[in-house]
This record gives sequence, C-alpha cells and structure tokens, in this order.
Amino acid sequence: MKQHQFVATNESLWLEFEALCALEFKATLPEHFPKLYRKICNDLAIVRTREYSPTLESRLNQLVHAGQQRLYSSRRNQFSEIIHIARTAFPRALYENRAMLFYNLVAFWGLALVAFIWVRINPDSVYTFLGQSTVLNIESMYNPSGQVQTGERSAADDAMMFGMYIYNNIGIAFQMFAGGALLCIGALFFLLYNSFYFGAIAAHIVNIGFNEPFFSFIITHGSFELTAIIIASAAGCQIGYALLSPGQFTRAYAMKSAAVKALPLIVGAFVMLVLAAFIEAFWSPRDIASQFKFALGSLGWGYVIYRLYKGMRYGA
Repeated sequence: MKQHQFVATNESLWLEFEALCALEFKATLPEHFPKLYRKICNDLAIVRTREYSPTLESRLNQLVHAGQQRLYSSRRNQFSEIIHIARTAFPRALYENRAMLFYNLVAFWGLALVAFIWVRINPDSVYTFLGQSTVLNIESMYNPSGQVQTGERSAADDAMMFGMYIYNNIGIAFQMFAGGALLCIGALFFLLYNSFYFGAIAAHIVNIGFNEPFFSFIITHGSFELTAIIIASAAGCQIGYALLSPGQFTRAYAMKSAAVKALPLIVGAFVMLVLAAFIEAFWSPRDIASQFKFALGSLGWGYVIYRLYKGMRYGA
C-alpha cells in the first residue's frame, strides 16, 4: 500500500485519537481509547517498516506520546475516583446495606468467639481444626525468642511482604464478593473460615503465652483488615440474597441491581485492605514498645468502629 492510500484509510481514526488526546485531563476517556492507542502504535510500526516519510512518522510518534500521557493520566484519575467513591458512596452503601452488614458482623465475631472459647477450654482441639504444621508455623512466628521476633527485616523484605499482603487479602475479599453469586455460599464460606481461624489461633496463642507479640502485631492493622473482610462478605451476600429473593424482578435484574448497590462496599473494602497491608508490612513488625502499638491500635479500632457505626446509622 502506498503512503497516500495508507493515510487516507486511517486519517479519520488519527483525527479522532488526536481530539481525544486534546481533551482536558480530568475528562473521562471512552472505553475504546486503549484500542485506538494500540492501533496508533501499530500504524507507527508500519510507517517505520515501510519507510514512509519522516513527516508522517513524526506525526504518529507525537500521537503515540500524547496517548501514553493520557493513559497514565487516566490511571491516576481512576485512582482518584476510587478514593472519591470510598469517601462518598461508601458511607451511603454502609447504610443501604446495613442489615446484611450487621448479619455478617455478628456471624464473624460470633463464630470467632465460639472458636476462641472452644480452644481455650480444650487446647488440643486446635490441632484438629488447623493441623499441626499450621499451628507450629504460627508458633514460630510469634515466639518472643524465635528468629522472626528477634531478627530484623530489611526494606526489601517489607516491600515484598506489602505485595504479598495485598495479593492475599484483596484476593480473599474479591473471592467473597464473587462467591456471593453462589447463593451467598461462597461469601459465607470464606467469612466463617477466616472467623474460625482467627478465633482458634488467638486462643492458642493465649494458651501458650505468646500474647504480647501476637496482639501487638495484629492490633495495628487488624481493625482495617478484619472489618474490610466482613464488608466484602456483606457485599457478596447482598448479591446472593438478590438471587434467592428477587421479589417482583427477574433474578438477572435483581442481581444486577444488588451488584450496583454493593459495589461501593467492595471499593471501600479495597481501600481499607491496601491501608491494612501498608500498616502490616511497614509498621506492625517494627521493634517498638508494645504499649505504643496498643495505644495506636486502639485508636485505629476506635476510628473504624465509629465510621462503621456512623455509616450504618446515618449513611454519612
């Protein structure tokens, strides 16, 4: 294909892409913008391969550069949108989904309490529930004289753990959200499993006397992490309940409406889990006086409980 034919074929697309790149950075780009960007990149490669004029190559190169800037700006805008939803729509969603959220709160902390009392009364039962290897691994982590507690972590280790915490916690949260589509079963399974696990491990730690390392570690990030997991489960259960009881609507419409209603919950849970992962990786393992950690951790719990209560009561 000759150059003038190539230009004539693609000119309208280039002009559309150029107009989109010229929009204000706060403007929302259409969904097909990344596809247009890939097409421009491909056209630039063709121009270079076929050795078309330097003027045409320069023009397409400028379009690619402008498109790259817009894509990165769009990602920043998406992050800002997430924060905006967490600050505005999330509190309203707590209120709108308050009944389901209340049931999940009771289920999580109720079962955790049952597991805690059970293992406290019968210490050997922890090996039946969790397995010996899991229990031994937990013990090694919180042994005051063990390598984990006495050793020092590098900045690289902290960064690696931050990524691992985000991957694990957010993976659990989205499993709960998606699992709600299975008539609430998937969401409740992960919620109750994590609840029982937490209660049993906490009781075992108390039984063997490793209280201080364990509770001083989890109190600083647990308020955000555990509450976010409960919120994610409530979001999933809201979808499952819509399938079980669609009312006067079709199940598909009821599920879609419930997903829209619950989506701000998962966004808020996502923000909370990122914050929890940051605290868990860079603050919780620091060798700082336990009293100081307990004090700040208590403030964190107080803040989360207050915001949760205010959201569920007033939606603000």
